Amino acid sequence: MSRAMIAAGVHLDRAWSQLGTQFGHELRRWSRDTLVHLVELAGNRGVTSLILAGDLLDRETIVPDTVDYAGKVLGAFPGSALIVPGRSDWIGAAGPYELDIWQPNTTIWRTAEFGPWDPVPSLWVSAWTSPAGSAPRIPDKPESLILLRPAAADLAGQLPPGSRQRLITTGALPAEGLTVLPDIVHEPEEAGGSVLIVDSATGGIEYLSIPGQPGSLVQVDVTGFDATEQLATALSMALQGTSGPVVLRLIGALAPRVLLPGFGGPDLPPGAVTNLGSLRYGQLELDSADRSAEAEFVRAAAASGAGDLERHQAIAFGLTALAETSIGA
Repeated sequence: MSRAMIAAGVHLDRAWSQLGTQFGHELRRWSRDTLVHLVELAGNRGVTSLILAGDLLDRETIVPDTVDYAGKVLGAFPGSALIVPGRSDWIGAAGPYELDIWQPNTTIWRTAEFGPWDPVPSLWVSAWTSPAGSAPRIPDKPESLILLRPAAADLAGQLPPGSRQRLITTGALPAEGLTVLPDIVHEPEEAGGSVLIVDSATGGIEYLSIPGQPGSLVQVDVTGFDATEQLATALSMALQGTSGPVVLRLIGALAPRVLLPGFGGPDLPPGAVTNLGSLRYGQLELDSADRSAEAEFVRAAAASGAGDLERHQAIAFGLTALAETSIGA
């Protein structure tokens, strides 16, 4: 009997540029620590095979020292290790998997077609060999076969209805027959931080949580705030007591006169970054007969070719300046 632990999305050396310098540094440190933790956990759980299913590395940002580090950590695992490259660390010339640093116990899967891996014969795997590669064919093998392919959106729907074959993949693919493995190291807004343990004898699959990722997510609904000062007060209260890097997700409808952090609005503590992807932007309703400086400015700004966020904040900034000029007069 063999037991395999399958993990995905360690993301060594990923830039995390959208999260800012501090958050990115913390996640890169956590990625390295997590790889060590996975090897230790696999040993403690009686696992004979450790499988990393996609996004172990980031092909665009990985450095050779980190590849060497990964090779040594996996080489310390007493069983067999398998790396199945995914979309961010696909197999190809001059890639990190071509470096001669991998230990004898570590196998790099190098084909897109499904095939068996000897230490876990009931598990067939498929790797990404190109970001634009075609989908491999589902093998015509025993129904009890477990299939593994990172980011297998290209295979959704290929399993016959009622098939006993199981497809393990990464990402978020709610479909029948798929077992989804979330990233170990993940965006704060996303679910993640777990691995699978597969019993090859019974076909049983167990999720195991990996806690401890640094950072937190704070959400604030801005609906009903008519002034920047109200937003500043709400953010101060929401961030009170938080420590370490924070993603501040703003939701709801932003009033036309409210300035956002980074656009002349409230200051945020170090390590805090905003997520504005779910924000809606309110508009001033103007009387067609209104020819005031404020109304003409809003009309001109609204007609610009800027995006919703930039246009909204330009209008809010201009209205604030006009109001201050009027008070000063």
